[in-house]
Amino acid sequence: MTQLTYLVDEICAGVEIYYSGRTGGQYLKTAFILCDDYSELMSKLYLLSENPAWSDRNDRGRFKNYHQVKNQTEALVRAKGTPDRDTIKAIHDRMKGRRDRRNKFFHSADLLDLSVTLRMCLEAFVDLFDYGSLLFDAAWTTAVTGARNLETYELLLRLERDSLSDPALTDKVMAILGQWPRNSSSARKLGIQIAAHPQDLHLRLAVTNGGAALRARLRPLLAGS
Repeated sequence: MTQLTYLVDEICAGVEIYYSGRTGGQYLKTAFILCDDYSELMSKLYLLSENPAWSDRNDRGRFKNYHQVKNQTEALVRAKGTPDRDTIKAIHDRMKGRRDRRNKFFHSADLLDLSVTLRMCLEAFVDLFDYGSLLFDAAWTTAVTGARNLETYELLLRLERDSLSDPALTDKVMAILGQWPRNSSSARKLGIQIAAHPQDLHLRLAVTNGGAALRARLRPLLAGS
């Protein structure tokens, strides 16, 4: 397995944590923090993939901080003349803002109640997927496809993010999931359970057993068709 594959497996775990407590928002802060960590690891992995001699430590042997790593990544994509360098810069700016907020969770006991909204989590994960695609291109797509149910989760995250500005999308997704069997043995008994998009257990089961068939039903919603 490549290092990118290992990282994508970890990202899949973070998304699964998000969807395990989505209804009550129990794990929003946890998922947000993990997503922030993944963005740093992704930048480091990109820098290493471009220059195996690159190190995440400075001359004094200390780890480079988040902003230094992001700045070095940005400098490299500009030096290479990467076509999407401006898009990467915009993603970096948002990621740096999230890192500042994340740090407040740990450096001030007075801010333990600092909240993370559903929108913040969704935008963070969608940026992470876009970032991976921009940095690693086809290798990213291959890694996501091979990581358990991450391809389906990415689709759901994008749909959920889009539903914030188009609420009708939520009903369309719920309609599909409401008809989806919990497993293959119940395929002839569609509709016997009450199912809705926010019900975390049913959603996890639908994703686990839905695979390509479920993605085929959901993807046209993202395309706007």
